[in-house]
Amino acid sequence: MENSYSNKTKLLEDIQKGDEQLLERLYAQYRSEFIIWAGRRYNCADDTSAEVYQRAFIILYYNIKDGKITELKSSLKTYLFAIAKNVFRERFRDKHNKTSDIEQGAAIQEVDYDIDETYKKEHQKKVVARLLQRIGEPCKTVLHLFFFKNYSVEAIAITMGYKDERVVSKRKSVCLKQLRELMKK
Repeated sequence: MENSYSNKTKLLEDIQKGDEQLLERLYAQYRSEFIIWAGRRYNCADDTSAEVYQRAFIILYYNIKDGKITELKSSLKTYLFAIAKNVFRERFRDKHNKTSDIEQGAAIQEVDYDIDETYKKEHQKKVVARLLQRIGEPCKTVLHLFFFKNYSVEAIAITMGYKDERVVSKRKSVCLKQLRELMKK
């Protein structure tokens, strides 16, 4: 629909004139896609997504009608979805402001803790991956299978061709000792 217009200025002019058929087609064109996108991105119900979409479309219409927008640097769809993102932010901010200060503080601490933990885990994985590069075979493969691929000791024995699980356990123990020594350096 939007692509059928040779230039964005003509599209904006027709919207500004209040062409109802055009508005209805544009509204219908992006609605389903938006509801799916918003449901995934904001983890919300279809009725909430539809409500936000309707509000965003109205804002888009009045921004064009009132002359706040005279040219589009992106597609109409991109602009509409950007408005909708702001509507979602506004909704979340309003909900957030209605919670008590204690709940807000707890939520912020929880988020900070999660971010900190995620960063630490990622950093540790990178450090261990670098050390595994230095440790050599077969330790590199045994530890990689055990810690990164979550193989069982039995599965590692089969994969590596070891006699039984005890060999894998012993090898893992020796490899971890070597890894600790590398970490100390």
